[in-house]
Amino acid sequence: MKLHYFRSPHGNFGDDLNAWLWPELLPGMWDEGADGITFVGVGTILNRLVPQTRLKIVLGSGVGYSPLPENLHDGSWSVLGIRGPLSARAAGLPARAVITDGAILLGTMDGLVKPDEARTGGVVFVPHVSSTETGAWEEVCAELGITYIDPRWNFHEVFELIGKARLVLTEAMHGAIVADTLRVPFVPLVSSREISSFKWMDWTLSMGLPYRPIRLPPSTLLDAARDRLVTFMGHGHLNPAVFDASAPADDGMADELLRHLDQASEREESPAWRRVNKNTKRLWRRAVKPATETASRGMLRSVDRRLFDRAADTMHKAMHATSYLSDDRTYESKRSQLMDQVEMTRRLAA
Repeated sequence: MKLHYFRSPHGNFGDDLNAWLWPELLPGMWDEGADGITFVGVGTILNRLVPQTRLKIVLGSGVGYSPLPENLHDGSWSVLGIRGPLSARAAGLPARAVITDGAILLGTMDGLVKPDEARTGGVVFVPHVSSTETGAWEEVCAELGITYIDPRWNFHEVFELIGKARLVLTEAMHGAIVADTLRVPFVPLVSSREISSFKWMDWTLSMGLPYRPIRLPPSTLLDAARDRLVTFMGHGHLNPAVFDASAPADDGMADELLRHLDQASEREESPAWRRVNKNTKRLWRRAVKPATETASRGMLRSVDRRLFDRAADTMHKAMHATSYLSDDRTYESKRSQLMDQVEMTRRLAA
C-alpha cells in the first residue's frame, strides 16, 4: 500500500505521526502503491487530493477542509472507520462507519501511556500550528511556568511531554487526541479563526465528550492583525457558536457546523473567492505583516504588551478551568474497534 497523509513542509506532529504509527501496526505492507492501494490515515484528509488508485482504504480520517472526493461511493473505496459523526454525515456514510480518530491507536504502543506516578511534567500547552507564526505563546508559557510544546517538533518528543503532563492546554486537536489517548486531561483553547470547530467537534462527539473551548485573546498585535484576515485567506474554520453556552448541543450544533462546512466548500469552488484568498495573502505578506511588526516594536509597543498580559491572564485561568477526559470504557471500545479494522486492512491488502 501507499500511505497517504498531509506532509507539512514545516512539520506537524498530528500529521507526521502517520509515518511511524501505521508501519508499526502493519509492518511489511508498505510501498509506493505498486499494488494500486492507497491507505488514507490520520488527518483531515478525506478530500479530492486522495490519489485515484484502484482501491482506497480509509481508517481514522476525517472531513473538514477541502471538497470531498467526487467518486467516494463508486465502489473503489473501503471506509473501515471514519473520525466522527460529522464526517460521516458530510460524506454520506452510515453511522456504523464512525469510530474515532486513528491516533487513538498510539495507546497500543508500549511505553507511551504512563503510570500516574510518572506524570511529573505539570501543565503543557500545545498551540495550533498557525499560532506559532504570529503569537508570543512560548513567552506566555514561560511567564506562567507552563511547558510549551511546538506542534512542529518531532512527534516522539511531543508524545513524551504530553504523556508526562498532569494537564494539557491545547488548541491543536491532536494535542487533545494524544492527551486523551495517553489518559491525560485536557482543556481546549482557541486563539484563531483558523482552528476548525467542525473537526474538533467531530472528534469530541466520537468520544462522548462536549466541545466547549476557551477563547484565548491574541497575544501580540501580529496575532490580532492576522486573525482579522484569515477568513479572507481561505482559512476561516471557526464557528462562534461553540463559545455560546446557550447554543444547541449535539444534533443542533452538528447541523450548524455541517451548514458552515457546506458554505465553505461552495466558496472554495468559486474562482472569485480563490482570487480573494490569493490577494489577501499577498496583502498580508507585503503590507500588513511588516507594518504591524514595525508598529509593535515602536509606537504601539505598549498595546502589544497589554495584549500579551491579557493573553497570559486568560491562559492562567485556563489552567484551573474544567478539563476533559473520555470515559475509560469508551476509550477502550474505540481503540479495540480500530484495532479490528487494522486487521481488516491487513486482509484487504494481502
